[in-house]
Amino acid sequence: MYGRLLLLLAIYGGMIDHPVYAVDEFGKNNPDIKKYEFARSYITAMGYMKDVYDRWDNNLPKKLFPNQKYKMIKATLNDLALDNSDLRIIKNYLGKYLVSPNMLMRKVADMVVVATNHEIAVNNDEKLLWQKWYGLNAAGQATRPKEIEFVNTQYSMELRRKEIDKEIVQASVMMTKVLISDKNKNGKGHLLAITAQQRQNLLDKLDSFGGDTLDWGLKPGQRTLAGSVAVIREILEDSLWISIDEK
Repeated sequence: MYGRLLLLLAIYGGMIDHPVYAVDEFGKNNPDIKKYEFARSYITAMGYMKDVYDRWDNNLPKKLFPNQKYKMIKATLNDLALDNSDLRIIKNYLGKYLVSPNMLMRKVADMVVVATNHEIAVNNDEKLLWQKWYGLNAAGQATRPKEIEFVNTQYSMELRRKEIDKEIVQASVMMTKVLISDKNKNGKGHLLAITAQQRQNLLDKLDSFGGDTLDWGLKPGQRTLAGSVAVIREILEDSLWISIDEK
């Protein structure tokens, strides 16, 4: 996934270096078609990611049932199922753009759909892991070696999730490029493809779950959602970027 991102950035970098080639390629790959609708769908999808975060931040089963092992396991299984439901909604919001005539929009949608598929697969693996652990405990077979194996497997799943998180952040960075208008000469300039009102609408939707903050851009140690919100907020709030009806 990272390699594909570098390839795409290299292509767009090439457009800037070669103006005659850039005009046709920029307009061809990122035409001003339904960009506001796409950004609205993307931000709405991020709201469901916030629901996943809140579920584990505010109702962690280990904290809710610290001394009730079986209730804790059942709550964990339930939360993983709810996570998958939210992830499928995210897929539905972005999946409809997989056939968009805007190739950059299609690429962003593909990255998110693939990432959510991977996340659902990890969740399904973790559900099986917890079900097995429940059975071992119920049968009195939860030995120390099996517990170590259980913890190590959980850790490996978290590492898989961290890789998936990178894909989402990369998609969010690329999504901001979609908002750039094809009317920018040679792919350069600071004109957005959305109006000032649409821009404010997107910020309001972002604020509804991301919080109204002055933080812009990616920072070390940021969680996936915070990083995604920050890069999208930057292009929407930065006065350097001009709305299509303000030029």
